[in-house]
Amino acid sequence: MSKNTDKILEALNGALGDRILQTRTLRPEKVCVQVKIGAHRDALKLLLKQDENAGISAITGVDLGKTIELMYHVRMRNTIITIGVDLPKENAKIESITDLIPGANFHEREVSDLFGVTFEGHPNPKRLILPEDWPENVFPLRKDFVAPDFQSKTENSEALKDNEQVFGDERLVNIVLGPQHPALIEPEKFTLKVEGEIVKEVKPRIGYVHRGIEKAAENRTYLQDIYLVERICGICNACHANCFCQTVEAIMGVDVPPRARYLRTIILELNRIHSHMLLLGHAGFEIGYETLFHYMWRDRERVLDIIEELTGNRIIASFITIGGVRRDLKEDVVPRIKVELEALRERMNFYRQVFENDSTLKMRTKNVGVLSRQDALKLCVVGPVARGSGVDMDVRRDEPYAAYGEIPFEVVTYDDGDSWARLMVRLDEIVESINIIHYALEHLPSGPYRVRVPRIVPAGEAIGRVEAPRGELFYYVKSNGTAYPERVKVRTPTFANILAFVKIAEGGNIADVPASFVSLDPCFSCTDR
Repeated sequence: MSKNTDKILEALNGALGDRILQTRTLRPEKVCVQVKIGAHRDALKLLLKQDENAGISAITGVDLGKTIELMYHVRMRNTIITIGVDLPKENAKIESITDLIPGANFHEREVSDLFGVTFEGHPNPKRLILPEDWPENVFPLRKDFVAPDFQSKTENSEALKDNEQVFGDERLVNIVLGPQHPALIEPEKFTLKVEGEIVKEVKPRIGYVHRGIEKAAENRTYLQDIYLVERICGICNACHANCFCQTVEAIMGVDVPPRARYLRTIILELNRIHSHMLLLGHAGFEIGYETLFHYMWRDRERVLDIIEELTGNRIIASFITIGGVRRDLKEDVVPRIKVELEALRERMNFYRQVFENDSTLKMRTKNVGVLSRQDALKLCVVGPVARGSGVDMDVRRDEPYAAYGEIPFEVVTYDDGDSWARLMVRLDEIVESINIIHYALEHLPSGPYRVRVPRIVPAGEAIGRVEAPRGELFYYVKSNGTAYPERVKVRTPTFANILAFVKIAEGGNIADVPASFVSLDPCFSCTDR
C-alpha cells in the first residue's frame, strides 16, 4: 500500500470513526472502506478535500444475496479509493451524491436501472439504460433475475413515443437527434431545445444498443469473456481485452512475462493510433471537410496493415489473453513496422500544419464547445476530453500497466478546452504513440510471450484501469473460486464523457453541435455495453 493511500485511510478513520465497518483489499493494492448507510457522503467529501482533482470513476453494484453492495470508486492520487455501502435488498435506498460530484449522474441512474437502487435527491431519476416499456421491479443484474416474458409489445408502444413537448415558451423548438440520424453512426437520442439557432437545453437518452454484456459475462468462462469484452467496442478491443486480463491476473497473482508486457504495449498503441485517426477523419466529415476525412482514413490503412501483420486480424485483434499474448512478434517484421511508422510520422507533420493553419477547420472548431477545466473536473471526464481542458491525467503514467512504467513518453495537454484542443490532443498523441512503439521495438525483451494459467480463478476481487484511446477504461471483477466470474463491471470512457456534451452544447449554435459532439469521440457501443 502506498504512503498516499495510508494517509487517506488515516484521514478517513479520523473523520468517520465507528461509522467505518471494515477495510478490505482490492487487488492490486487497492482498498475498499466499508461504511454505514449515510456515511458515504461524508467519506466522499473528505476524499474530495484530500485531492482537488478527485473524481468518480465508477459506481459498482454487487448482489450479495440479502443486500446490494454499492461501491463508489473514486479516482485520486494515482490510485482508486473505494467507499462501500451495503443496502437491504428489499428497500435499497441511499442519498444521491450528484450535488457533491455532478459527474455521478449517469452512474447512479445506471445502478438504479440494473439493480433497483433508489438514489434519493437525484435531479433526474428517469431510466437511462433500460427501455421505457421494461416491466417494473425487474432488475437484470440481480442474481434472482428471470428474463421477462413480454406478452404484448403493442400494449407498451405508447411508452416508446417521443411525446415530449415544449410548453410555456413558443420560441423554444425541440430538435431530436436520434436514435436514427445521419450524424450518428450508432443509435442514441439527444433532445435539443433550441431558441432561434441557440441551444438552450440538451437531454441525452442512451441504452438503444445495450446488449447485457455484464450479465452475459457471468455465464461464460474467463477465456470466453475475453472474446466477449473485445466486442464491447470494435475499435478499442485490445484495451478491453488488456483491462479484463490484467484484472483477472491480479486476482490470480500471475506475473506476465516481460516480452508479453512489451507486446501488449505495442498493440495498445497501435489501437490508439487507429482510433485517433478514425476520429480525426470523422471530425473532418462532420464539419464538411471531406478531403481531410479521405486523407486521414487512407493513411490509417498503414496502421491496420501493421495490426494485421502482428495479430492476423485488422480490427478485432484477439491478441491479448490471460497470462500474456497469443502470438509472438517475428523479427523480420520489425523493420517493416518501423518503416511504416516513420512514413506515418511524416503525415502527422502535414496534418499538424492543416489543423494549425487551415482557416475552415479553425473556424469550425476554435472556441467551439468550450469545456473549462473546472467543469471537466466536476463532470469527471476522462482521456483527451479532460486533457484538452488542461487536466493532466493519463493512466499510463499515473498507474502504469503493461510496459508503460519502463517507456518514456509525454502526456499531451491543451488549456483551450474547445473542440480544436480536443482534436489536437489526439493528433499529438499519435506522434507519442509512434515514439512508444519505436522504443518498445528497440527494447523488446527476449523470452516467453505467455504463461499458462488454470481455468479456475481463486475467490477474490480486483480493479483494473487502462488508458483507452477515449480515456480511462475501468473494470471491476469479482471471482468466486470457479471458472465463471461472479461479477464483471465495465465503465467505458464515453459513458464518463457524455455529460460533457450537455455542458458544451448548451449556449452554443445549433450548427456547432456536430463539431462539438464529434470532438468527444463518442462510442455508443462502448457506452451501452
